[in-house]
Amino acid sequence: MATDERDVEQKLDENLLAVLPEGGKVVSVTPSGMSDYCNTYRVEVSMPDGSSQVFFQKESAGETGWDLMEAAYKSEITAHEFIPEFLPRPITLGTYKSRPNVHFYLAEFAEMIDDDIPGPEGYMSGLIALHTRSMGKSPNGMFGFPINTRFGNMEQENGWKATWEEFWSEQMRRYLDKEEAGRGPPDAELARLRPLFFEKVIPRYLRPLETGGRSITPALVHGDAWPGNIKYRTDGETVCAFDTCIFWAHNEMDLGVIRNPRYPLGKPYLKEYWKHVPISEPEEDADSRNSLYLLRNQVLLAALYPQDHKLREIFVSNMRFLVDRVQAEEDAAKKVSQLADSLQTQARL
Repeated sequence: MATDERDVEQKLDENLLAVLPEGGKVVSVTPSGMSDYCNTYRVEVSMPDGSSQVFFQKESAGETGWDLMEAAYKSEITAHEFIPEFLPRPITLGTYKSRPNVHFYLAEFAEMIDDDIPGPEGYMSGLIALHTRSMGKSPNGMFGFPINTRFGNMEQENGWKATWEEFWSEQMRRYLDKEEAGRGPPDAELARLRPLFFEKVIPRYLRPLETGGRSITPALVHGDAWPGNIKYRTDGETVCAFDTCIFWAHNEMDLGVIRNPRYPLGKPYLKEYWKHVPISEPEEDADSRNSLYLLRNQVLLAALYPQDHKLREIFVSNMRFLVDRVQAEEDAAKKVSQLADSLQTQARL
């Protein structure tokens, strides 16, 4: 158990000290990073041999706070099993003795560079490792996760499903419902597009992955691989990933956020990924699937920030693009069929 002999009014809780290194002395506790949903701290501990160890702590109150901390711990510890070199080591999940309504998550602290986005090779290396090392290791061969994780503070329902289309469709329905609950009823255009999205777009671009003799193997995905969650460590070379909201999914789902125009990533990063991971069949649908997976990120952001009205406009625009693309495919197929029928009729005359 560590000790906290600092001359401060509020020292670290006994249950937190109990999981810090034996014989250590708390040197400092300072705010770390930015979070709208919980308090985060950098905890430095001096060891008897003169060395120092640094830890990252999150805390949040109430039942929701426990859910947030549990989601962070379970998500990070599962990801760490597959990519320990890319993820700070999770240590524990607990509740304060002095404040039983406040819960905490503790991990090793990683010093990172805030403003420098890794290039394609570095940025994608952790995702490539996570996907390829975990593929085929879902505990039951299904899509989902044992608990619901969090995108920000938003619950991500992860109930197990046998098919990817079923899992992803259910998640998207829930995300759109959350967005509507926070922002208000859909306008006429979203009301028109939403049923078409589920009836036409999802079956068109996800069902072929698991039909016609094809299949996909669940892999762990990061779930929120935007530049704020993948950074260089202070050496400027080693990449660190964190704030995962993982689940077993189609590996390409993580690539949707890479396409988001909000972030300076895009095609070079996608190309780097495809150097190492085969594109799922049918390969010709890869671009449309990527737009489909981008929609998840756009809807989640719109649900998370209901005060920003442009975020709904953005995902509605992408939804319209996908609906129109499927409709154009159907129209083209109909014309081909009509032409074939016409030629057969002429041949019989």
